[in-house]
Amino acid sequence: MRRLLNGLAALAALAGVSAYSVNEVAAQDRPNGLLKAKSWAFQLKNLGPDQQAKIAASPYDLVVIDSEQFPVGKEIPLTREEVERMKIKPDGSRRLVIAYFSVGEAENYRYYWKPEWNRTKPSWVGKENKQWGGNFLVKYWDPTWQNIIMGGPKSFADQVINSGFDGFYIDRVDAYYYYGDTTEKRVQMTDFIIKLANYIRSKKSDALILAQNAEELLDYPNYVKAIDGIAKEDLVYGISHTEKINPAGDIAHTSKLLTSAKNAGKAIFVIEYLTKPEFVADAVKRVKDLGFVPYIGPRGLAELYDGTAAGVGAGPRRGPLDPTPDAPSLKKPAKKKAANQKAKPQKSNG
Repeated sequence: MRRLLNGLAALAALAGVSAYSVNEVAAQDRPNGLLKAKSWAFQLKNLGPDQQAKIAASPYDLVVIDSEQFPVGKEIPLTREEVERMKIKPDGSRRLVIAYFSVGEAENYRYYWKPEWNRTKPSWVGKENKQWGGNFLVKYWDPTWQNIIMGGPKSFADQVINSGFDGFYIDRVDAYYYYGDTTEKRVQMTDFIIKLANYIRSKKSDALILAQNAEELLDYPNYVKAIDGIAKEDLVYGISHTEKINPAGDIAHTSKLLTSAKNAGKAIFVIEYLTKPEFVADAVKRVKDLGFVPYIGPRGLAELYDGTAAGVGAGPRRGPLDPTPDAPSLKKPAKKKAANQKAKPQKSNG
């Protein structure tokens, strides 16, 4: 049976489609490489040569970055050579480098965006994200959007695979919130992610799939089987996009869902956007006590944060791309982004 499935996968790769239905999950007996990562970091903006060198020099076991950089208004995909250099830690050991990948919003600074869409958007493109200009909600179940994401050598997934990344950090999995958060829309998203995971692994069998937020989907067994891990934003602090602790009930509910995924063999990563030392210390302890891997980052995601270098308990310094407690992004829409700024992931529970 395995030989037959492998043969189907090879034929599917030639045809530009997946050999697996949404009810089947590929390569379930492979080891989960994310479980080896005991530290992680997240940076989406400012990925020029200097920042690439800082990533290479960092201590992290896993780094999530954009697959492209945007200097002086030009989209430039990271090369395989650049990605490979960032995979080597200072001691010569290997780190995982995972590419950010949005499935619930189209981004008008990506290669797939057509100029005419600026005048008249396709029917499957919805409203613009008020927090981050240039990001548009999509009907993620629409075949046209799904074919942009996967299905041929020019698809977004294939471009990332060809750049040598270890896997995909899938954002806006929570887009179903904006379509009424019905069972139908949740199922359509789980089907999409399973289909995408199977497509990716038909091209790269050891590709890692790390989904952001949307922890409610962990109630769907086939979805859990399709992914290797979950990254949760603002688990302990910051639902309001301020440095304020979340309601105890919300923390407990989300922690229970994430723990169920951990018990199913999935890696769990948490990012908290904090600067106050006492909040940093509290959040890190809570996250580690749950058996999850914490990272404290600047909400603008334009720099890596090295807590060891900064001093125990210290939070990251705020940069010019970061909102402040007095002007959280939830309440104050960002100004139009410069061409070399990457939109940060939208908070699903913000």
